[in-house]
Amino acid sequence: MISITLLLLGSAIAACSVLPRVPLVSSGEMDQVKRSVFVIEGLVCGKNSLGTGVLVQQGVLTNAHVVAGSETLKVIDSDGREFSSFVLAIDFQTDLALLDSSGITQEPLQTSKPRLDMDVVLIVGSGTEIQAIHSEIKRLIDISIADIYGDGSYVRSGMELSADVAPGDSGGPIVNTDEEVIGLVFSRSTNNEGISYGISSEEFEKVTSQPSEIAVETGDCRN
Repeated sequence: MISITLLLLGSAIAACSVLPRVPLVSSGEMDQVKRSVFVIEGLVCGKNSLGTGVLVQQGVLTNAHVVAGSETLKVIDSDGREFSSFVLAIDFQTDLALLDSSGITQEPLQTSKPRLDMDVVLIVGSGTEIQAIHSEIKRLIDISIADIYGDGSYVRSGMELSADVAPGDSGGPIVNTDEEVIGLVFSRSTNNEGISYGISSEEFEKVTSQPSEIAVETGDCRN
């Protein structure tokens, strides 16, 4: 187990900077995957926020720090269509949240477990456009980290990735070659350029196992 100080990637829209990207994946299969990925926009304590989310069977998965303290939320698909949403489940320790997917007609993606040295694609939306970043899982790790408010010390299963990510990429799915979600992007390294971190799909059940059918409290603002 390792202890890491990380830079979380939830961001105000006005503060977003778009880093250079690997060119968009042009295959029909990846285009289909991107249809199940959404830009998440919200009003969080009076400020606009931006993140990424992915449709799975139970709803739209994203990071808790993207939606904590949210007053309103909407998800925007790759065609620019907007859907109002709300939080069904949230876990501040593993930094996961599940959003309502009512009205969304895209096919949900399946999930699978990550493996070492697996070639993956990160599907992210920090530029308000769904884009793909090719990457590799460098390490599977147990991460000792505080909750999203900086309190306590908790362990989450995760992975180290060879990829640059930007504010607004939080919650973007990490997808394997079988088009399955094996994790979510949640941070980049503060010390090593080109290194980012993901939460393993093994943690998803913290929010997908028994989600509410109505909106739940989203906690306090982070700032």
